[in-house]
Amino acid sequence: MVDSLVHQILFSAFNVSNAQLRRLAGEVDLNFSVEFGAGEKRVLKLYGPNVSTPDLEMQDTALAHLASVAPELGAPILHGTSKVDVDGQQRVVRLLGWVEGTVWGNTTGRLAQLRSLGQVVAKTDRALVGFDHDGLDRPHRWLMNSASELETPQDPWAISTLARFRSTVLPKVRALPQQAIHNDASENNILLDRPDGVVRGLIDFGDMVRSPRVVGLAVAVAYAMFGQVDPLTAACAVVGGYHHEVPLEPAELSILHDLVCTRLAMSVANAEAQIRLAPDNAEYLSTSQLAIQKLIRTLSFVEFGLAHASYRNACGYLPVDSERAVQRYFSSASFQPAPVVTVLLATLPVLDWSGNATGTELPADGFAIGRYREDRTVYDTDAFATPFGERRTMHLGVDIFVPAGTPVFAPLDGVVHTSEIRNDRGDYGGVALLEHRTSDGVPFWFLMGHLSHACIAMLAPGRAVVQGEQIANVGEKHENGGWVPHVHAQLYTDLLGRSTDLPGVVRKSQLDVWESISPNPAPMLAGLSRRGVAAPRVRARADLLQRRTVNLSTSLSVSYSEPLHIVAGDGASLIDHTGRRWLDLVNNVAHVGHEHPQVVRALTEQASRLNTNTRYLHPNIVEFAERLRALFPDPLSVVFVTNSGSEANDLALRLAQTATNRSGTITMDWGYHGNLTSLIEVSPYKFNRTGGKGVSDRVRIAELPDPYRGAFGNEGAAYASSVASGAHSLRMAGFGAAAFLHESVSGCGGQVELASGYLSAAYDAARSAGALCIADEVQCGLGRVGSHWSAFETHGVVPDIVTLGKPIGNGHPLGAVITTPEIARRFRTGMEYFNTFAGNPVSCAVGLAVLDVLDNERLVAHADTVGTSFREGLVGLMDRHELIGDVRGRGLFLGVDLVADRDTKEPATSLCHEVVEAMKQRGVLISSDGPHDNVLKIKPPMVLSASEVNRVLGALDDALTVVRSEH
Repeated sequence: MVDSLVHQILFSAFNVSNAQLRRLAGEVDLNFSVEFGAGEKRVLKLYGPNVSTPDLEMQDTALAHLASVAPELGAPILHGTSKVDVDGQQRVVRLLGWVEGTVWGNTTGRLAQLRSLGQVVAKTDRALVGFDHDGLDRPHRWLMNSASELETPQDPWAISTLARFRSTVLPKVRALPQQAIHNDASENNILLDRPDGVVRGLIDFGDMVRSPRVVGLAVAVAYAMFGQVDPLTAACAVVGGYHHEVPLEPAELSILHDLVCTRLAMSVANAEAQIRLAPDNAEYLSTSQLAIQKLIRTLSFVEFGLAHASYRNACGYLPVDSERAVQRYFSSASFQPAPVVTVLLATLPVLDWSGNATGTELPADGFAIGRYREDRTVYDTDAFATPFGERRTMHLGVDIFVPAGTPVFAPLDGVVHTSEIRNDRGDYGGVALLEHRTSDGVPFWFLMGHLSHACIAMLAPGRAVVQGEQIANVGEKHENGGWVPHVHAQLYTDLLGRSTDLPGVVRKSQLDVWESISPNPAPMLAGLSRRGVAAPRVRARADLLQRRTVNLSTSLSVSYSEPLHIVAGDGASLIDHTGRRWLDLVNNVAHVGHEHPQVVRALTEQASRLNTNTRYLHPNIVEFAERLRALFPDPLSVVFVTNSGSEANDLALRLAQTATNRSGTITMDWGYHGNLTSLIEVSPYKFNRTGGKGVSDRVRIAELPDPYRGAFGNEGAAYASSVASGAHSLRMAGFGAAAFLHESVSGCGGQVELASGYLSAAYDAARSAGALCIADEVQCGLGRVGSHWSAFETHGVVPDIVTLGKPIGNGHPLGAVITTPEIARRFRTGMEYFNTFAGNPVSCAVGLAVLDVLDNERLVAHADTVGTSFREGLVGLMDRHELIGDVRGRGLFLGVDLVADRDTKEPATSLCHEVVEAMKQRGVLISSDGPHDNVLKIKPPMVLSASEVNRVLGALDDALTVVRSEH
């Protein structure tokens, strides 16, 4: 079609003139980009004469639905629809909004992009839940439920795939819940936010149908595999991304690979049919067929069982579900395997065959053990190469090195599944695969390789073997693939449709999956322990990060755009997996320094003697309580030991509520007091931010007395009126004020040192209302402020209850509540307070060691001296950097408020994030916080040295300069 005709259509249908046109790809419809002045763009779609108007109405309704419920997906908006005459035929034409982006077909599909594709498909599916339209049930050639009704293709693979779908898969598809799905996340319908970016959305909703959501995922997976050297890894990234947003059920994953293959087979069948009907459009219709044929050939190397296990693994499920039953059997009393050789295996040396070892380090007598999960490079023949660009090097058996001719015995009753002689260099030689069953009848298989050829003839498939029966001998080197004589013992929970060609060595990138298919066989080898025969599990940083999103909650965040892989700590530094040291300004938990030797020694020595609960007499808890008591003013003298600061704050609230017989709490704004439900309720930092439920009926928020940003400046008493009004409001609501809860320096509020006179006035207001005052010193206590042991002391007040956590254990789980004898007495209601692990001898030994280090190394005075110098240095940077609006805090609990404008105090949030990253580039770890997330938060280990402070100041000077220059 010539441009002039399209221009005529634009003008007659939509009154658009002087637009620039560009032809876009399309399977049936004619598509054009339409660019107006000032960069405004649209998409013009001219449909064939046989287009279904109800189908278009369905698309319009779906786009409107998506725009309403999920505007972030950026689905194109309909700007108009009309009918035009083309060559005497009425044709429908629509003008749609242009969605900016790069078409997927132009990218290589990095793992991050593939995960984002899965996420966007999932978000689209979630948004389409509840959308309904009669058109979803129309006959459609891309409806997978009808795949078996397509014309029979000529391609043999497509024929067999569609037959398998019809006989095995279709009933399972029909049993799944159905919903509206996009159904065409193909290379031309996926948009990236930029060429090297992530997926921002899907376009072209013309193939929408009602089907199980896993069908739409299968479509995305099929097309995402195109052009991938390792299509299964690419598929798993898409599946993992989908599951991250919309969790997939095992029943869906069980048919996913079938559906992927079925979609490819449908593409083959449909292309053949369309080319027959429209040979003039054969070039376009054949575009994807070459890629599909290449993909089909690659997929022939991927067993369905391996794909299924890989998809389950990507979603955090145990890759092979039956492994659970096998492992349970191994731990049962009925499992008592016989030795496979007469040698006492536990006495043999365990070799390190990793790297380039060749076995020459075997002891002279030839007896040794080779490790499971060992990365070996000795597998250098073509047999260990793969089509995926990664060699098979991870050993999944246990080697029992014994002299040739050594008898080999059946460990359990079973049958011979198969046996064979495999003569290639590096192969098994004589190999037997035995089938066993758990007490519940679940099958598993035990493979023994490198057996003598003579015995293989005696191990015919189906032959029964009896536990302890000699079934073979170890083969000579010339008959077992050229290896030093040994038995390769390997366990399988799934045969993947194979037999003795099951791999004993696999690709490192697939180890997670294969450890479920082929678990550590040590339980089958009497006398060996799993850990003793397994090489250490080594994971790359990217793998660690990805696995965190699978079996750990994604609510568990990581720091920095490129997370660090930290393996050790020393003083004020953290050390990564490469040995690089990072100066740590974040970790106030390591109060007296990372891995302080005196603390470590106290822990290990006590742990080697005794660890039990507090129902027995032990001196550690008594001494720890006495040492803590000595740090606080009268009448604070009764100590409760807990496992964490969260437990301490929860207990503090219970103490206050019990003592006052009230349930209301006045909490200071932006406070964060722990992760228990009771503490989220009193933490505005949590309940008033994303995901929070807002303030509860029995909580009132007191204004944060921020001298820099607060309404009353440094006039603390003025802020305290909100404590009085909160107490009054709680009384009128029938709850009454049990507690006024505050951080003595507001950490999450932005390292705010409370306004002068605030705590004194706030305590007066709270106590006048009958409330108790709780000082949360978890972050700022135990000498961190330098001038005092506790931050509340700088205000000249004495709380009723004080809580400690994190730092008093230097990383060990430990917390404490210190209160008055009277409050402790009121807590004696007849209900015993017992915390199984709190106050145990090991934890108390750690706490005592921390207190000893603080004393011996005079770290409180050190925090005062070094902290004062640090603050002065930060203030000095204000002359050079307008970004610094305020420097605050004391001791080693400091904050730097970054602003875009000093006069307006506009928070420089985005620049603060850039400074944090720039400091990391300079080897200094720092965090940000505050209501606007624009405050650099400085709370390092107390051992931070003066020279390290100078290093930080230099790095910050440089980072601020660079960040400012880039804007």
